[in-house]
Amino acid sequence: MLKKLLFTLVLAISVFMADAQIVYHNAVKDNNGNLMPWYNPNHGSSYDHCLGLVWNFWQNIPLYNGYKSYLLGHTYSPNGSNNQVGGDQFAMTISSWALYYAYTGDTNLLNDMIYSTEYYLAGSMSKPTDAWPNIPYPSNYTNNSAPQYDGDYLLGKNYTQPDKAGSLGAELLTLYKITGNEKYKDVAIKIANTLAAKVDTGSATLSPYRFKVNAVDGTPAPNGVSNPPLAFCGNLAPTLRLFEELSARNWGNTVAYDSAYSTLKKWIIKYPLQNGNWGNFFENIVFISNAQTNAVTMAQYILERPDWGATYNQDGRKIMDATLALLGSHAYDTVGTTAIFEQTADLKEGGSHTSRFGSIELLYAENTGDTSRVEQAIRQLDWATYLVDFDGKCRFSPRNNSIWFTDGYVDFVRHYIRAMGYYPKIAPDSANHCLRSTSVIKSIQYHPKEINYSTYDSAATETFRLTSKPLQVLANGAALSEVSNPGSEGYIWEPYTLGGVLKVKHSNAKNVDILWYPSGIADESSTMNFDVYPNPTADKVRLHFAGSAGDEFTVSVIDITGRTLIQAKLSNGSISHTLDVSGLASGNYFVHLSSNGNSATKRLGISR
Repeated sequence: MLKKLLFTLVLAISVFMADAQIVYHNAVKDNNGNLMPWYNPNHGSSYDHCLGLVWNFWQNIPLYNGYKSYLLGHTYSPNGSNNQVGGDQFAMTISSWALYYAYTGDTNLLNDMIYSTEYYLAGSMSKPTDAWPNIPYPSNYTNNSAPQYDGDYLLGKNYTQPDKAGSLGAELLTLYKITGNEKYKDVAIKIANTLAAKVDTGSATLSPYRFKVNAVDGTPAPNGVSNPPLAFCGNLAPTLRLFEELSARNWGNTVAYDSAYSTLKKWIIKYPLQNGNWGNFFENIVFISNAQTNAVTMAQYILERPDWGATYNQDGRKIMDATLALLGSHAYDTVGTTAIFEQTADLKEGGSHTSRFGSIELLYAENTGDTSRVEQAIRQLDWATYLVDFDGKCRFSPRNNSIWFTDGYVDFVRHYIRAMGYYPKIAPDSANHCLRSTSVIKSIQYHPKEINYSTYDSAATETFRLTSKPLQVLANGAALSEVSNPGSEGYIWEPYTLGGVLKVKHSNAKNVDILWYPSGIADESSTMNFDVYPNPTADKVRLHFAGSAGDEFTVSVIDITGRTLIQAKLSNGSISHTLDVSGLASGNYFVHLSSNGNSATKRLGISR
């Protein structure tokens, strides 16, 4: 009764505070009294701003003993002090930064992924001769002043968490695809070998992998099955991804991976999908708990895979509905938002958890066409923006003062990128961004008039939010056709009020160029300027440009395929020149001016 009374009091306080302030910022509402995002009423602008703030904060996190403090601890402190890392921190780093790199093209994200991963792999793996060989320890238990990971946050040395090993293995494959470093793939295969060998059929009270085990001698955590928090963990989606990916590419022991995958899937369908018990996830919780992370990550996995079964959308919906009923918070009902609690043993609304839930609701809407939950999903993403301060500090929860490196950073950013990929209308409309790929983006460069990127797979589909429709899309240098069928190779342009969405499907090319100028014209930076008028024109166009005495100019009229149709050589200073274009068909062209290595291009419309 006392616990219930205290919860009710906390809930009432939260409701009162929601109207005035949510963590760092005053709540902003629309005309209907519903919450709008912090910083900017434009969802995409707000999300983009918040992601930039948290990434900038992460880059400038202080050193402790010569190491970035996120190598040593799980929460931020201004003096860089260490307090042991969380077991999922490094896998989440790869997950978020890979997506954010594709979104921004910032190579510092790649450097940070490699920096964190190299330290973790160098100081975390169990011995090949151990009972659970070649898997990572989650925490720097013995010496929290150095990146040497040898045990569990609570249980101590030699204890590990198998589900976190599966997460790392899956993300190492992503890092391998970006960098080409075979070491990452080899470690992922070794992790998969151990997990395939150790899988259990499980039961209603025992998961296929124990939450925590002693990697050296193989014994379960103290009290074993009689202590459910240490025995039960349903965070299996990352391990399914690991087995699935290795088997699909014929890497490693695929027979063992297929068998383990089948065992895990049968357990999921028989137990947690029916009873809603997904078990523990967080290493610092010693009570029986049902973690939202396990459930919603599984919903995402299922909803992204039609081959899961004929009921894949219904299965995903079932998980989401059960999670909302169990862990939906009513503290923010007054602003029309349902925040999501982290877990049953620690009822705090989490920014990463609420944005995760909202993003997967948008995935469900994309799959089914059911948009009834879209508005609420966007408000959940909006709500989490209030947890980001002006300087990039990002709180875990309104009722928690900690700045967690997971919840506020590497388990925060990825949910916004995914949400925008599932529902591009909430992506920024003032800049160009890659939101999604069915492959992995190995490299990407954003320029004023072109985007160049490469994918790991030659057959893939990418989704971009762009400020305007491009002129051409090239795959390995060959022009792709504009198509209307999403299943056809080529590109689809969906216009919005501002800009639109570009989907590129390439079946036999890894290098793609998105161009806003003909492929026959280089996108050169220049201080050159000239005027073209009238524009559009029916028969003649006049050019005016300035130069120095003796300068030579080349003026060309080029069609959208890059063919030069008209060309003239000009010289001597300030010039006005008339071009006769009466022989060209109505349509869009380009006038290209070049001199002494500089160039400039203007669009020209011919209309009759």
